[in-house]
Amino acid sequence: MSASPERRPLPLAGYRVLELAHLIAGPVCGMCLADMGADVIKVEEPTTGDLSRSVYHVTLNGEGPLYLTANRNKRGLTLDLSSREGRQVFYRLAERADIVIEAYRGGVAERLEVDYQRLSRLNPRLIYCSLSAFGPEGPWREKPGLDALVQAVSGLMAVTGEPDGPPALCGAPLVDTIGSLLGVQGILTALLYRERTGQGQKVDVSLLDGALLATAARLSVFHVTGEDVPRLGNAHPELVPYQAFRARDGWIFVAVRNEKLWHTFCRAIGQPGLVTDPRFATNADRLAHRGELGVLLGEVFPRRRVREWMEIFEAADVLCAPVNTFSDVVKDAQVLASGMLVEQEHPKAGRFKTIGIPVRLEKSPGRILTPSPTLGQHTEEILREAGYGEAEIQGLRAGRVI
Repeated sequence: MSASPERRPLPLAGYRVLELAHLIAGPVCGMCLADMGADVIKVEEPTTGDLSRSVYHVTLNGEGPLYLTANRNKRGLTLDLSSREGRQVFYRLAERADIVIEAYRGGVAERLEVDYQRLSRLNPRLIYCSLSAFGPEGPWREKPGLDALVQAVSGLMAVTGEPDGPPALCGAPLVDTIGSLLGVQGILTALLYRERTGQGQKVDVSLLDGALLATAARLSVFHVTGEDVPRLGNAHPELVPYQAFRARDGWIFVAVRNEKLWHTFCRAIGQPGLVTDPRFATNADRLAHRGELGVLLGEVFPRRRVREWMEIFEAADVLCAPVNTFSDVVKDAQVLASGMLVEQEHPKAGRFKTIGIPVRLEKSPGRILTPSPTLGQHTEEILREAGYGEAEIQGLRAGRVI
């Protein structure tokens, strides 16, 4: 009989990761590895720790919800890397590590002397993932970066928002998240290469590269036409109707992606005459008369509630979805069925809700085993594993190195 998923070894068990990262992209990258069993050691500055501990000014008994989510399954180490003693400790850990994740501003790792060139001499098998806003080359290589700045410079912000309104940010830090997932992809690919060759390497991932990848559907069109893609709100540049409409009690998104669905859609909303209206006969016609059709449909949708429209469209097999608020999301039947909304216990924050594991492996699924560490929770444990004696550990603590 095969072992249950709870007893099977996790895919990355035995791999050790040192994480030098704050806020979202780096910690989420480390979280994905930790969820799959890697021993991720989160290295924090001894007095303040990760910025996500206090971001958004919302806490659970002093612990930030973003920190609680992005740092589960990790161990916590405090270490002053600005001191020579702190760097020596880090070098000893790096000699025994498989992976280092850093998400500093460009040039900071070099100034702290924890860059890839230095660490790879100590450990040629090391995989070193550098997550940055703008990448290691170009005039902005040392510019401090944020998700919002990358959305701006990548063109993503310019194509987001209403046609007559200003450029708009995405409502969540999607660029940070894309960067973290690309980091995981790069690390796992480098691990495969190391298994075959025995050689480590540097993995460079920038948020800008990820944002450009995300805009590929629009940018590829620009490369052909040379014309900037306009902001269309929640509409599609080539398909009509393919947007959100205001119903009586909320919003519903409808996607009519071919002529057969257009006919079905018109019957479903009780407007069969739109099919024969020459202004809307084909998608090209509907594109040319987008505004007129929008006005007509804007008068139809408020006649029913979102739930009623959903029942009508699903019966007719018209692509549709409610535009959920977060209050709706946490009650949505499909979201609940996904298993992505879970609860976890934390010794300080108590029981809280968090995000589950989005990648499902049939034979070796990831697991949420331990809560995010309190500041420096595992420092002495990790140092003992690295061969430090009790007197040495107390000396480092007395010198405020840890």
